[in-house]
Amino acid sequence: MPPSTSTRTRVAGAGTAALRRRLHEEPGTGEVVHAGASAVYVRLGDRVVGVSAHSAVHVPATIATALTRLPDVAVGSPAEVADGALHVAGLSVSVDRLVPTDLPRLPPEAADRLAAATPDLSHVLDQLPAEALDALAAGDGEAVAALLGRGDGLTPVGDDVVAGWLVAARATGRSRDAVADGVRRSAHRTTTLSATLLLEAVDGACLPQFRALLLTLATGRGVPDAVDRLVAVGHSSGAGMLLGAALALRS
Repeated sequence: MPPSTSTRTRVAGAGTAALRRRLHEEPGTGEVVHAGASAVYVRLGDRVVGVSAHSAVHVPATIATALTRLPDVAVGSPAEVADGALHVAGLSVSVDRLVPTDLPRLPPEAADRLAAATPDLSHVLDQLPAEALDALAAGDGEAVAALLGRGDGLTPVGDDVVAGWLVAARATGRSRDAVADGVRRSAHRTTTLSATLLLEAVDGACLPQFRALLLTLATGRGVPDAVDRLVAVGHSSGAGMLLGAALALRS
């Protein structure tokens, strides 16, 4: 059983309005599926909720805290959502501060702005079928099944490409229905964490570094620096999302 309320340390955190709503409206129990000093992820039903330390990348569905490191906890340990908070590893973590999730509307010039600043992405392209990437660029939902679960990384790079496409396409005003439906059909092909992040991307949620890139693409100022910050995320996650954005802007 999770620790009693009296033994938990309350921690304030930052997250999306959707995550705070979920913590208040969907109580339940689950278990830790990934544990480290910088992030802990808990499976609750068919989705994952995380807690991150100050130094970690703030991914969607995660509550970012000011903690320098998280307490030790074993994979498989119990966790609970109750009273508007995630209770795990002796902590009671709530969303007290909302992070912005609104996206800019990208102009046609955004495609050229991104192309001019995009580095060599061959380490991503080499892991994925070219036909599926072309189909994704066209908004073909059948491309999703060929990409999910493919490639390296805690979130497979094929998933990162699809997530980047979904969010960037939303910012351009493109129809995303076919790809979003493909994600819902094929989410079982990847990890629970990655499936959660893909479903968040369907709703327009993304890494702060990705949102920052979209903001620069809207104005044309600071694009190279924003690209560099995104590519620095993870082993290949940022690069995968960048490729997804380029595919979404291709049309």
